[in-house]
Amino acid sequence: MSDKELEQPVQYLLGQPQRRTGVGALSMKATIVIAVGFMIFLFSQIAGQTAFAFFVVLPVTAIVVGLVSVSWGNRSLAQAAQILWQNYRRTATGSHIYVSGPNSRVPGGHRRLPGLLARTEAIEATYSQNRPPFVMILDRPRREVTVLLDCQMTGQTAMTQSERNLRTAEWCNWLAKFSLSGDIAQVTTVVATRPGTGELVNNEVRAIIAEGAPAIAKRIVTEAASVIALARPEVMAHIAITIKLDKAQLTDESFIRNIATRIGTWAETVQYAGILAEPMTYEQAVARIHMFFNPPTEADFEEIALTGEGHGMLWQDAGPNWAVTTNTYYEHCGAKSVTWEMKEAPRSTFEDTILSAMMQPHDRIQRKRVALVYRPYNAGQGATKVEAEHRDAMVAANSSKSITSAKAEMRLETTEAARRAQARGAQLGRTSMFVTATITPEEDFNRVVHDIEQLAAGSSITLQKMNRQQDTGFQTSLGFGQVPWAKSTTSSFAEG
Repeated sequence: MSDKELEQPVQYLLGQPQRRTGVGALSMKATIVIAVGFMIFLFSQIAGQTAFAFFVVLPVTAIVVGLVSVSWGNRSLAQAAQILWQNYRRTATGSHIYVSGPNSRVPGGHRRLPGLLARTEAIEATYSQNRPPFVMILDRPRREVTVLLDCQMTGQTAMTQSERNLRTAEWCNWLAKFSLSGDIAQVTTVVATRPGTGELVNNEVRAIIAEGAPAIAKRIVTEAASVIALARPEVMAHIAITIKLDKAQLTDESFIRNIATRIGTWAETVQYAGILAEPMTYEQAVARIHMFFNPPTEADFEEIALTGEGHGMLWQDAGPNWAVTTNTYYEHCGAKSVTWEMKEAPRSTFEDTILSAMMQPHDRIQRKRVALVYRPYNAGQGATKVEAEHRDAMVAANSSKSITSAKAEMRLETTEAARRAQARGAQLGRTSMFVTATITPEEDFNRVVHDIEQLAAGSSITLQKMNRQQDTGFQTSLGFGQVPWAKSTTSSFAEG
């Protein structure tokens, strides 16, 4: 890239979601269902079971094809039906209500994290003698471990366009390297905002005032700090890297040494992208997740952090006192949270500032959280998928003698660009986004929901509420290693 090109804003494109097609416009799974149904129909005819073939095999095949092909709410009918059934079943049994503490049914009387995080445990390890131990969130049943990098974003500092372009390229390179590792499940970047108490600013001012400074100068600086700190929002950010483990690593805990040698490199290299990162400690992780579940404790944890003393809370007690899941929101410790998932990414090209409005503090939204989830394919697997989808696109574009549709031509062009990028060393991955807004009783619930949807529209992103999955969406946007796609469900095998 020349110096003149570096000074121009770069236009980026996410590309189309990866999909395989079979007969006509049907998905590959629908095509397989049709092929299996045809074989059973043929064998039934040969066996003389004509009535069974026409009145059982054909209707069942048509129903299954509809379940895996027709979409409702950005999901196949099979998935939507299962979500409806699971939500009805847990509501009927009272499982949508969570109560913790000494008088609850939680083992040991703890306030454990609910839902996806209930079976996790936090362990500490050391990666450098001069550094405090870092925390790892271990999910033994799934054989996954998550490490957290506490981040300070510097993307809004004054810089030239060329510097912004280079930092964006470094971020892409940092993510692409996880495809080469072969054991990375996902990388989640979380940027959250909350109302600050002003103590952090006041403490910084007290630290920089010299003892011999004139009284008038001290007063001016102190008053200025009070004005700046008034209702000043705080930005919290972290990156969660989830690593897949095998049985041997989990048994002898050799993964601890392995990750300890890698986490320092991850934290150092991401700084080239303008992100100052440090491995998160045990106490930082517990405080971060508990503040998300229990917003009234934010000021307490901020005060404890200023004193330099530990809060003494354990991972087993980092959950909420109570929580209730409804169809449209998740209520916890007196606050209500609404979570959206990205239904559709920007269709056209965009610049590197497209998510700035979503992530920056907002005057009318006190607490919000944006989580970007990147799931890399292994290098070899990504190349295979790109080639297979390109062949599908070529078949779709050339299968008809009539004028080729613009959609088929665009798909062919996109897959061809992906093949060329793969040849130049690019890696393949899937990107998802979750947005959570937490509303306290003094805020207008409907207004906050409207503001979030308008912010997304301004970023050319279509959001969809995670109805009947608000608890799962809330915990996914926390960025502590849990994602919904890895959970085994019946509809996952019938997804189109």
